[in-house]
Formats: sequence, structure tokens, C-alpha cells
Amino acid sequence: MRAWGPALAQARTATVLLAVVLAAGCGAPDAAARTCAAPVRCVPLGRNATAVVFSPDGSRFAVGGIGTLRVFDTASGTLVADMPVREFEPVTELVFSPDGTRVATPVEGGARLWDAATGLPAGTLTGHVRVPLDLAYSPDGAWLAGAGSTGVVRIWQVSTGRTFRVLPTGTGRVDAVTFSPDRRTVAAAGGDGAVRIWQVATGALVSTLQGHTGAVRELSYAPLGGLLASGGEDGTVRVWNLATKAGSVLSGHDGAVHEVVFCPDGHTVASGGVDGTVRIWQVKDAAQRTMPESEARDADGRMSAVIGIAISPDGTTLAVADGGRHLRLWHIESLT
Repeated sequence: MRAWGPALAQARTATVLLAVVLAAGCGAPDAAARTCAAPVRCVPLGRNATAVVFSPDGSRFAVGGIGTLRVFDTASGTLVADMPVREFEPVTELVFSPDGTRVATPVEGGARLWDAATGLPAGTLTGHVRVPLDLAYSPDGAWLAGAGSTGVVRIWQVSTGRTFRVLPTGTGRVDAVTFSPDRRTVAAAGGDGAVRIWQVATGALVSTLQGHTGAVRELSYAPLGGLLASGGEDGTVRVWNLATKAGSVLSGHDGAVHEVVFCPDGHTVASGGVDGTVRIWQVKDAAQRTMPESEARDADGRMSAVIGIAISPDGTTLAVADGGRHLRLWHIESLT
């Protein structure tokens, strides 16, 4: 799931979802498939959208936006659940629980849990001073972490709703938070450009990774651990080797990077930014493929920023919130 920075929030008032099927393991997209004509299937969203995430098994995807939160069936595009979000409440982040039964969204003071099948509220976790800027479930679903605009990471024990741990970052704002695949550590980053990693059990700070020259907006662990990707306002994606603390720099975006996600193969990274493009990087040699520019444009004709990215668990589908007005689905079997 993805951090929605203040600058981007002010610049984007109308956003929506675009989904693109890639070759196996996050390969190259089909640049020619840019309309809703066959073989592309479009799913109308109805409201502006700012975030997207696939369920752990890939059978569903959730879309959040201004006053909307919906769950769709991936195969058919039919609506599964429509959550009763308040009319102008911005759903800027969302995350599925590992068992696929809940969707968590940030709200004033904490996080709200929703039943992914019925769309009904399923509890609220409190303790943050303001609305969290990012949320992350631990891989086993026991904990939910919230990145705070006041500089702390709060970890809740989901079964009780109580705060398990509060981690002070020493920075004024935390934009991104994520658990390691083994759930032993949690990483967070924000306004000062440093990536900090703590042991969840003890709360001890174990690493501080520095290299970005601006705020860090998003983090993503490689599926097997060992590598951590970060995207920043300095326009770079960095992939950190957690054993050596060294970071490789992936450059190519024209402007801030607000979305980064590891592909399931662990060898490629997808990123999106304010330049309206999504880039697919090979970690080993920094080779990149650039998807077609965003189809959405501002009133003055400029490309809209990429706000959210999600990759299906099988690595064949990349979903991008970019300010367009359709959900587009490309099926790998139909690509030539």
C-alpha cells in the first residue's frame, strides 16, 4: 500500500484507478493497450479514487477515494462490498489483512477496520493524535502499524485493539511504514529522509539508512526479506541491502517518487511519481521499463501524478491510481 504526501494531497483532487497486466514476474506492459476496446476490460468506479490494494489471494481488490471505499471481484469486476464511508472522508491509504477478511483505513486518531465481505465497520483502533499517513499489517495479522504525522509509529495488537508499542522517530512526520516478511522488524520513514528499522518485540532501533536528500514517501520489503526499497522526494528509488546497509540508486523519474512496491519475484521493483509514469526496475542492474504516461491530465493539460500502486500476488497485474476515470484490466492471455 502507499503514503500520500501533503504536497500530492493538495495537488490532486480527482484521482482514479488504472490496472495493467504485466508479463510474468512484473515484465513489460503492452504500450498499445490504452483504451477500453477489446481486449481491455474496464470497471467504472463511480467516485474519485486515491488508493488501491489487492487481497492476499488476488481474488479481490479494494479501491479507496474521496468519500468512497469499495471491494471488487478481480476476475469479473463486480462489486463485492461498498463501505459506508462519510461523503467527503478521504480514504488515502488502505490495506488488506493477511487473511483477507478485513480492510483497514486511516481515520482521525487511528485506523478503522471494515469487513471485506459485507462492507460493515468491524472496529476502530485509536491512539494517534491525527490521521495516520500510512498503515501496514504484520504478515501474521497480529499487529497493525500506523505512521503518524506527529513523528511516531504506533503498533496496535489487532485482537485487543490496544496499543502494543509506540516508536518515536525523532522526525516531524512519518509518511511510510512496513513490516518485514518475518514480522520481526518494522521500517518507517518520512520528512527527514532517513529510513529507520526497529525490532518489534523490544522496540530497539537497529538500523538507520541514510541517502535520500528529501522526504521518503514509500517503503517496500522484498518478499523474502534482505532488501528494502524506498522512494523519495529527491526523485530516486533506493534499494537497501539490509545486511550491508548499502543502497543502490535507481534514477529516472522526473520529480518526486511517491509509490514503490517490490514485485512478488523479489527481483523487480515498480515505482510511480509526480511525472505521471510507472517504471519497472531490475534490481540487479537498474535496467528499467517505462509504462505509457498517465492517461489523466489536469485542467491545464499536465499529466496527473501516480498516487497508488498495487501488484497482484501472482505478479501479473499492476494497479495504478493516476487520475483517470476507469479501472482498466489487461489479461495476459490476450496480449500479443
